[in-house]
Formats: sequence, structure tokens, C-alpha cells
Amino acid sequence: MALKTPEERLLMASSMFDAAKILMEAGIRHENESVSEAQLRAKLFIRMYGGDFSKSEIEKIMKRMPNMQPDEGR
Repeated sequence: MALKTPEERLLMASSMFDAAKILMEAGIRHENESVSEAQLRAKLFIRMYGGDFSKSEIEKIMKRMPNMQPDEGR
């Protein structure tokens, strides 16, 4: 890793993030095949960042995000 340029390291990190996102999306779709794109975005957000915010902060963020629909009864 130390021999890689900063650009190469950034590209590797970006690729790993993209791969992780694809895997999370696949897991969400496996749990609920009829999930809408808006619900998928919300579930993905919670999986990625849910531990970083309180429940009330998550609700505020979701209200401001376009095309994000939290599950009813969350």
C-alpha cells in the first residue's frame, strides 16, 4: 500500500465503498424483494450511518433527503 500513489489509494477506497454498497443493497433486496427505490435508499442510509445518529436525527435527515421513504412503524 505504501508504494501506491495517493490517487491509487483513493481509487481503491472508492472501489471498496462501491462494492460494500452493492452488497448492502443486495442484502436489503434479498430481505424484501418488493422494496421501492425510496425505501432502499432509506434502509441503505440506516445501515451505513444509523449508528452515527440518534433516532430523532435520522428522522430529520430522512425528511430532508429527496426520494427517501422510511418504513412505516419505524
